[in-house]
Formats: sequence, structure tokens, C-alpha cells
Amino acid sequence: MSQRGLVIDSLEFARRHETLTGRLGLDVLPRLADSLFDATGSLDYEVTGETDGRNAFLRVKLEGVLSLTCQRCLGALAYDLSQRSRMMLVESGAPWPEDGQQGGLEDEACDAIEASRELDLVPLLEEEILLALPIAPRHERCKPPSAATVSGEASPFAQLAALKRK
Repeated sequence: MSQRGLVIDSLEFARRHETLTGRLGLDVLPRLADSLFDATGSLDYEVTGETDGRNAFLRVKLEGVLSLTCQRCLGALAYDLSQRSRMMLVESGAPWPEDGQQGGLEDEACDAIEASRELDLVPLLEEEILLALPIAPRHERCKPPSAATVSGEASPFAQLAALKRK
């Protein structure tokens, strides 16, 4: 998938109430690769522009299954991603929203981003995916790997303890 196909003029996109949908391959998301057990597959996305009279917004929807690395057993963990977010577009040079205003730091329903004539959606979508991931993904029940099964040989500390007993 070409990244150039996902570049939009964010304010015009929002003002025209356009919608862009597609499938995003996980292999084009380098920052996400560190969190994945397996980078094959894709996520469905939908980006919609909207306005409320004076402000422009992008609404982002991401859905799919990611293969994360379980932090307990280090195996694959299927994670159902269903992320929805709304971003207020702030024109360059315009005042940034205050904390109590729509799009401000305290607004849970909407984040503010700088509007751009050439907004590349791939990094924006990747950032939304990263923000939606659990801090320490793990299975409900799994066994942690033992030292012998990870390396295939006895732990050096076990060998040291055996020498100490002699």
C-alpha cells in the first residue's frame, strides 16, 4: 500500500464531509512492530471529515485483530482492536484550545491536532493504534516461561548453586 494515497488536505476534507475507508497493512507501521508478535495482517480504517459550524474535525475508526506479545508467557495474544476517536483540526497560527474548551487537554471526547494541507494519515492512524494498546498485554491464564525452556539449558545460577554445595 502506498503511503502517498493516504495524504489529505485535512481542512478541505473535513469541510467537504468526505470519507476515506480502506485496509491498512501492519507491515507499513514501523513503530507498532515492536508491540506485535506477528506483523502480518491488516486493520480496517475509516476517516471521516465533519464540521460543527465553526470547527472542523476528523473522526477515525480502526478495527481488526492484532497479534500482540503476551508479557507473561511471551507467546502470541490475539487482541481485538476497536478504536474510535475524534480530532479537532486547529489551523496553523490559530489559538490552541484552552483546557476547559472543546479539544483542550481536559476534553475526553476530542483531541486537537494541527491542520495540514498534506496530512499523511498513516502516521496518524499508527499513533491512534498505539494509544489504544494495553500497557502490558497478557493472557487471562498462561504459564510464564521457565529459564530451562527459554534457553534450552540449565540456568547459570542453578549451576552456581550446585558448585556452592560441593
